[in-house]
Amino acid sequence: MKTTTINLSIIYNNGGIYMFIEKESLVNEAKKSKKLPNFIWAIILALLFMNAGSLIGAIGITPLYIILNNFSVFRTKTDLLLLLITLVSFAFISLLVFIRVKFIEKRNFSSIGFSKNNWFKKYFLGFVIGLGMMCVVVLILFIFGFVSVESNPTQPIGISALIGVLIILVGWIIQGGTEEIVTRGWLMNVLGARYNIGIGLFISSTLFGLLHLTNPNVSFIAVINIILIGVFYGLYVIKTNDLWAVCGMHSAWNFAQGNLFGFEVSGINVEVSSLMDLNLVGNDFISGGIFGPEAGIASTVVLLISIGILIYLDKKDYFNTSSNNL
Repeated sequence: MKTTTINLSIIYNNGGIYMFIEKESLVNEAKKSKKLPNFIWAIILALLFMNAGSLIGAIGITPLYIILNNFSVFRTKTDLLLLLITLVSFAFISLLVFIRVKFIEKRNFSSIGFSKNNWFKKYFLGFVIGLGMMCVVVLILFIFGFVSVESNPTQPIGISALIGVLIILVGWIIQGGTEEIVTRGWLMNVLGARYNIGIGLFISSTLFGLLHLTNPNVSFIAVINIILIGVFYGLYVIKTNDLWAVCGMHSAWNFAQGNLFGFEVSGINVEVSSLMDLNLVGNDFISGGIFGPEAGIASTVVLLISIGILIYLDKKDYFNTSSNNL
C-alpha cells in the first residue's frame, strides 16, 4: 500500500526556527473542503463548537443522567456521576464538528485524522506516551520534594477506588478526544489548507491555551504550558497524519493527573476516585500549586524535552519509517 510521508526540516533564519512540512496529507484532505474559513471565522467556529456543543450537551445528556442515576454504583457517588456526565457531554461538541465536516465541507470525518488502519494500536501508543509524560512530571516533583501524600483523603483511593477510576476513564477518553478533534483535527488542518501548516499549528495551539484562561486558579505558566502541549500534539499530528494517538495522549494526561495521582486537572477539582491521593507542596512556580502540575515549571521542562525528542526523531526519519510499517 502506498503511504504518504512527511519530511519536517528545520532551518535557522535570524535566530528563528522555521519548520517546513512536505506532503501534509491531512492538510490536503482539508483542501478538498467545499468551504475553507479564514482564520477569524475558523476561530469563531471553534469557539462555537465548544460553547454551543457544551450547551447542547448539558441538555442532551440529561436522559443518560437519569438512567445512570438508577445504578447502585452511582446512588452514593453523586459527584462521580456528575463528573462523568460532564465529561461525556463533550461528545456533543464532536457531533457539531462532524456535522460541519460532513455536510458543509463535504468530506469524510476520517479526513481529520481518524484512519481505521491500526487505530487501536495508535490510540494505545498515544495513551502510554501521555501517561508516561505525566508520570515523569510527578517523578521530578517527588524527587525534589514537591509532592506529599494526603494523610486524610476525602475520596476513595487505592483498590476501593478502582471501579470509580475505570468509570471516569471513559469520560476522559471522550473529553480529551473531543478537544483534539476541534483543535488539532479540524482547526489546525483547515487553517493549514487555507494558509500554511505553520499558521495552523500556531493558532490552534494558542487558542488551546487561551481556552483555559477561565479555569480556576489559572496562571501565566499554566497557559504557556497548555500552549506547549498544543504544539507537541500538533507536531505529532503533522508528522504522523493521525489523530488517534494525540486523543490517547490528551486523555491519559488528564486521567493521570486527576485519577491516578489525585491532583487538580487544569485547575478543576476532580476528587471522585483516585488510585493515589497526592498533594503539590512548596513553590507553586515549580509544582503548579492548586491548578495542578500543568501550571508548574516541571511540566514546562518535560514538554520542551518532548517537543525536542519529536524533532530529533523526525530528523532521524523515524516517522517516515514508522508510517511505512503501519
